[in-house]
This record gives sequence, C-alpha cells and structure tokens, in this order.
Amino acid sequence: MTSTALEHEESGEEAPARIWLQLSAAHDRIFSERNKTALKHLVIRLGIAGFAIHLLLIFLAKTLPHPPALIAGAGENYLVAISTPFNFVLFYEVVTLIGALHESTTRSIAYQFEIVSLIFIRDVFKDIAEAAEMVLKHQLTWEALPLFVDMWAGFLMYLLVAVFQHVSHRSVAHLGSSASSRARARFVAQKKCVALGLGALLLTMASYNVGLLVMDVYRDVVTGQVGLVHVTTFYNDLFTVMIFTDVLILILSIVVSGHYEFVFRSAAFVVSIVLIRFALTEGYPFGAPLAILAMVFGISVQLVFNYHMRIVAHAEHAPIPPIDPHANK
Repeated sequence: MTSTALEHEESGEEAPARIWLQLSAAHDRIFSERNKTALKHLVIRLGIAGFAIHLLLIFLAKTLPHPPALIAGAGENYLVAISTPFNFVLFYEVVTLIGALHESTTRSIAYQFEIVSLIFIRDVFKDIAEAAEMVLKHQLTWEALPLFVDMWAGFLMYLLVAVFQHVSHRSVAHLGSSASSRARARFVAQKKCVALGLGALLLTMASYNVGLLVMDVYRDVVTGQVGLVHVTTFYNDLFTVMIFTDVLILILSIVVSGHYEFVFRSAAFVVSIVLIRFALTEGYPFGAPLAILAMVFGISVQLVFNYHMRIVAHAEHAPIPPIDPHANK
C-alpha cells in the first residue's frame, strides 16, 4: 500500500474521531460543574419566586371580592402552591440526568428512578391540598385515598432507589472484556452526543410548554375565562423520548461489549423505563404500583446480573484442571 493510500486511510479514520472529540468537548463545556452550579442557583431563585408569586395569587383570590380570571385560576388553597417549586427542582434533576447520560448504565437508570420518585412526591402535595378541603368541610371520604397511596408510593420509591444504588455498587467488573480503550472512548463520546440532542430537545419542549402557558394567560386576561395550562405531560413526553435514547445507547453499547449478560441487562432496563412511562400516564390507582413494580424489576435484573458476573469472574480465575491421561481409556 502506498503512502498516499495510507494517508487517506488514516485521514478517513481520524475524521470521525475528531467529530466525536469535538462533540465530547462541547458536552463537557455545556454540562460543566460551573454551569450546573449556576443552573442550580437559578433554579433556587426561580423556585422561591414562583412559590411567592403563587402564594400571592392565592391570597388575592381569597381576599378580593371579584378577582380577575387570571387570579381566580390560582385557587384558594395555599397548599397547592407547595408543588410549584417542585416543578423547577424536577427540571434541574432532568438536566442532571441528561448530563450524566455518558456515565455508567446503572447510574443513568438510578437518576431516572430518582426523577420518578420526585414526580410522585410532588403529586402528594396536590393530594394534600384536595384532602385539606375535605377535612375543613368534615367530609373526608375515599376520594382522599390517592393522598396515602402517593405518599407511601413515594416513600417506597425512595427506598427502592437506595436499594438499587446499593446493589449497583456491589457489581463485579467484567474481566473478559475485549473492547479497546479507543472503542470505549468512542462509546462515551457517542453517549455525550446523544445527551446533547436530548438536552436540545428538553429546551425545545420546555420552551413550547412555556409558550402555551403564556398564550393561555394572555387569553385569560383578554377573555376573562379561566383556562390556565397545566403542564402535566411534559415529563411524560420526555420519558417517552428517553426510551428511544436508551434503545439507541443499547445498540451502541454492543460495539463495546456484546456479551449476553450486558445486552440482556440493558434491554431489561429499557423495559423498566417503559413501565415507568406507562405509570406516569396511567394515574391513580394503577400508576404508583406500576412504577414500584418497574423499580423492583430493575433491582431484580441488577441482582441477577451481579450473580452472573460473579460466576464469570470465578470461571476466569478458576485453575485449569490437569489432564488425566487415562480419562479416555
């Protein structure tokens, strides 16, 4: 092979590598610790401001004799305002999840479990507001049952997240991995590229939902009719997208490790996320049990994976038995 052909071959191999490196560097700049810290401070300020504004609107709705439709739409229960800062916290957690997408598979799944638990604990505050009205009217009925279901479901999810992290930390490294360091580095860069696309999609979805909210607020001011947008499908849609990103990462991971135990675990984790997606849209009374079932399934898969990896590690370190010359006689 001539030197010119070698140069073309090397340039052909280096061009994609340079693209992955550039995308990886862009990811590191966007999701740097400095930017995440700045976002955290911004989320805290927005959460406090949103909480105060919501409380003020409720106060005006209770005190004004004929409040405008925009103010009346805030309701008259102060407990409803508690869920407002949680929406900002959830947004920050989702950004953290996307930024950590290039990390280990178990860490990414743990982040998704954490977000689901926060969604359910946020709904508890909405249930408390509805149950509080029943208590004040001395009409506590079975309609208050979702409060206790979501409360204990959130607690169980909190526990299951801790169990999943504990089980994941006890996993055994695969001793027989034959993937080169270049393949692993490329896989990490590919996951960072997926994270950049998912981050752009998150900003697009957030901007779209905020735009709908602003349009409906304007409509309320002009027409005088209450019709504020409740952004309840935002995280549901995001989890739907993450199902496809998990499948994409599963396909890309085969290049690094196509071993059966890794492929099965990744596919089973995708099944767990699909069940969680169904849980977020199902609602009471099947939503919480379905989410808990999905987490238990993920923990069970990781336990079996750890057991499988210990068997593999033991087999690779087991001494080779001596050959018996009389075995075939």
